[in-house]
Amino acid sequence: MNLTEELKKLGVDVDEGLNRVMGDLPLYEMMLGMFVDAVRDNPVSPEDFDREDLDSLIKRVHTLKGVTGNLSMTPLFTGYQEMLGLLRSGCAKEAREAFERIMPVQTQILDCIKQ
Repeated sequence: MNLTEELKKLGVDVDEGLNRVMGDLPLYEMMLGMFVDAVRDNPVSPEDFDREDLDSLIKRVHTLKGVTGNLSMTPLFTGYQEMLGLLRSGCAKEAREAFERIMPVQTQILDCIKQ
């Protein structure tokens, strides 16, 4: 099975993502690599939600929301969008719960891309 088929199984809307880059599969695949970099460069951990100053976390979550949206990674985009709204509303505990729900999917998507 190829990368795009695997991603589709994980809930990524590959067809929509490809439409965003006018069907350019090599460009889309390059952007998938940029997602791996974005996760590495904008780490989020459960402990981040326990800090009083959430500004840095909000910026990282916003970045990841944007990247996942551009790539049509629907389950991750939806989760990051929910987290961002909760964080901006001061609901860190609920945002952490949303984070913990999407982490297994994010790990699967990352593993799929890295292979």
